[in-house]
Amino acid sequence: MLVSENTNFATDFEAGKQAALDGDIDKARELLRPLAEQHPHHSATFFLCQVEATKGSIVNCEKYHLTFLSKHPRHAGMRTISALINIARGDLDQAEKDLNIALATKPHHTRALRTLEQIKVMRLEAEIRQAIAILEPRQTTRATPQPQKIEAAMRLKKVPPINDWDKHAMQAKIAFFHNCQDVRRALSNFDAEFIESAVELGYCTWPRKIESYVRGRRVLDVGCGFGGYAVGYLCAGAQSYTGADPAMSLDTKRMRNKRVRKWVNMPWSARDIMTEIPDIELFQGSTRDLVGSRTFDVICLHNVTEHLLEIESVFHDISALLAKGGKVIFLHHNFYGWSGHHMPPHHPSIMDENNPEHMKFCDWKHINIVNQLPRDHYLHTNLNRIRIEELHELTQKFFRIEAWENRNSPAVVLERLTSQIVERVRVALPNISKSELEANAVFCVASKK
Repeated sequence: MLVSENTNFATDFEAGKQAALDGDIDKARELLRPLAEQHPHHSATFFLCQVEATKGSIVNCEKYHLTFLSKHPRHAGMRTISALINIARGDLDQAEKDLNIALATKPHHTRALRTLEQIKVMRLEAEIRQAIAILEPRQTTRATPQPQKIEAAMRLKKVPPINDWDKHAMQAKIAFFHNCQDVRRALSNFDAEFIESAVELGYCTWPRKIESYVRGRRVLDVGCGFGGYAVGYLCAGAQSYTGADPAMSLDTKRMRNKRVRKWVNMPWSARDIMTEIPDIELFQGSTRDLVGSRTFDVICLHNVTEHLLEIESVFHDISALLAKGGKVIFLHHNFYGWSGHHMPPHHPSIMDENNPEHMKFCDWKHINIVNQLPRDHYLHTNLNRIRIEELHELTQKFFRIEAWENRNSPAVVLERLTSQIVERVRVALPNISKSELEANAVFCVASKK
């Protein structure tokens, strides 16, 4: 190579290297590819592969990496790129060998360590899918569990699900076994299709939030609607689930999609769920109908307390239904918050200023007009309009409060609460505080007295 050629090579290499480090893939390709073609063992080849692996396509590295490694077999960076190529090919064993060589040279090589963790996750996911496949379809789990099914369930029990397992069907299936107390019993309750639907419709989110309270416990869900949360509670580790609601229709195949706030048709009814899963009981009736027949470790009311027109009577029943050491957990939607009317709009993002009904209730107007509405209006027939302080006193009357958390509306709502609105609301309720208008919900955990 002539001196001028050496100078040009060095200049192009330094410029191409910097382009690769800057993530400028087009410039890096323009400068480094000719150098890699001429001198495949040169560092130009590595920097070209490095930028392709991060900003381009790992496939573009296949032409160069083996030739480079034939002269630099212990180069940590190129070994890591080789591992990524082998992962793309599905050869995890060879990828792991590449990474072990890279880490023997540079034990703290960040990308090699991260890629090794990626392989571990991929292997674990493959094992999980294999275990779940053994447990599906439903009919294979109805008989006495065979040893391979128990083994598959035990493998899932050892795997901790990710924190937001309620958003991912596979992770919810992992949670179902990880949170269970008895694998054999869990197998008799396992139904992949029901779990997938519970995740899709948003019926695992509330149980996930309170899983530390319900794991291993007998749960009563008061005001359970159409029983959608039942499977979610089992995924959270409930030993058994009983759902009670006077308005429940056991045979309807329509269920509310919590994620999009719409009713959808389902292939099965509440009765079908109860028939297929032994530890789920759905009861069309009130708490009064259950008193004296059994007790429960945990009694939950999810956005139900605001609907109880005889709330003191229901709390009295719950205190009788709660086992010794048991807990009552509720999330109360505050009537005096921005969306406490339970009518559209539920959030400012969907408010239509051209919709008279929206404008009728938005921005706390429902508090001013409630007494002007006909007695058969939803705000009278379905909402008790209990104040937060009144709810606190009533809870204390029957239970020992362990946690009481006022949860404010989001910032986009609170910024709408002007001093003029506060004054307007106080025309109807002179003693209401701004903090009560800001509160969207109350989360409470209480125990049996």
